[in-house]
Amino acid sequence: MVFDKPIEIQKINENTEKWDNVYSLHARVNKSKGTEYLGAGANQSQSTRVFEVRYFKGIENIDYSRGLYRIVYRGYVYNIVDYDDYLEQHKTVKLLGVSV
Repeated sequence: MVFDKPIEIQKINENTEKWDNVYSLHARVNKSKGTEYLGAGANQSQSTRVFEVRYFKGIENIDYSRGLYRIVYRGYVYNIVDYDDYLEQHKTVKLLGVSV
């Protein structure tokens, strides 16, 4: 497996409301799907990507359910909406990101 795409995982500082870099990682990135919808009178698009990274202890601390973490990849921001450590094997973890 090649983890060759640099990503940043950021967490919002709830006191200052600024995003801080928490982890700098390399990932395998795969586009999951894209959607278009009509919002506020204009076409909006949304991209979903799967970011697969090597497991490390700190990744367990990511609480994706509260929207405190996000991924920055190639200048685009993706909210982390799901986390998958397949069979809890602690080898690789897939993070599902939805573009903002």
